[in-house]
Amino acid sequence: MAGFFLKRFVNAVLVLIGVVTLTFCLMRFTDGDPATIIALDKYGSTLISNTVIDRLAAEHGLCDPLPVQYFNWVRRVLSGDLGQSLRSDAPVWDEIMQRFPYTLQLAVLSILFTSALAIPLGIYAGVHQGSFVDRMTQWTASITVSVPDYYLAIVLIYGLTVKWTLLPSYGYGSVAHFVLPLAVLVSARVGYTTRLVTSTTVDLMSADYVAYAELRGVPRHRIFFVHILKNALIPIVTHLSLQFLMALEGSVIVESIFAWPGIGKCMTDAVLGRDFTMIQGLVLFMGVLIVGMNFIVDLFYILMDQRVQVAGSRVGA
Repeated sequence: MAGFFLKRFVNAVLVLIGVVTLTFCLMRFTDGDPATIIALDKYGSTLISNTVIDRLAAEHGLCDPLPVQYFNWVRRVLSGDLGQSLRSDAPVWDEIMQRFPYTLQLAVLSILFTSALAIPLGIYAGVHQGSFVDRMTQWTASITVSVPDYYLAIVLIYGLTVKWTLLPSYGYGSVAHFVLPLAVLVSARVGYTTRLVTSTTVDLMSADYVAYAELRGVPRHRIFFVHILKNALIPIVTHLSLQFLMALEGSVIVESIFAWPGIGKCMTDAVLGRDFTMIQGLVLFMGVLIVGMNFIVDLFYILMDQRVQVAGSRVGA
């Protein structure tokens, strides 16, 4: 098991190095000279000159060779310095930390509501195949996975805000502001999760060890909780962790539509405002977050799946 853990850890470190390198290249290999881009964003086309461009290039270390720029940038990143925002002139790290809790609230709540809806429905549909609940679950899941987030958001805004003025369509400040963004995020993910839980339950119920436990006279509730539910949690938790990452990534669209003050809205504003330093910091932050989450999922596999533990022990041997 230690060998399996070490292999995953090394892979995570290598991916992180790749993320850091690609993020560095994002700024250095954009169309145009980085110093000129920074000068245009800060002072506008009428106030810049070669003197200003040269000064900004020196301030940002753009006159050094690329390898020197890279290692200097990595050193600053490791110390928590992601640079200054070109729009607000505030530290990028501070702006990310200010915005991220809002995105995290949406992502966590969407996964909690998705789990609360999809897991019981999926298990019931899997245990009672062909029932009314099973058919309705399949029908609803087919619809929810087919509707794009942006389309559902527009429909909800028109129906619940423009038409009936029941809920606010933008901003942050009360429980009511959570309803529409969460409805969009949950509706798409609950369909995928319900399908996965149903298919996983059906597969596990037909497994040989479940049939053997039934022949031995093991009580049904014990078979369900010990043999079915425990093994079903492995793919379900993995799927939910991926859905959590997708909720973070998908926040760009949802937060932009509902003017939610999170990472997604910050990314949209940075792209529209040509704030390359902020874009660079956000890409790096999200990349590190995704790699970290995947590593945590791997650790969960090691702890929950005995087959992985056995394979890891053989590798270590």
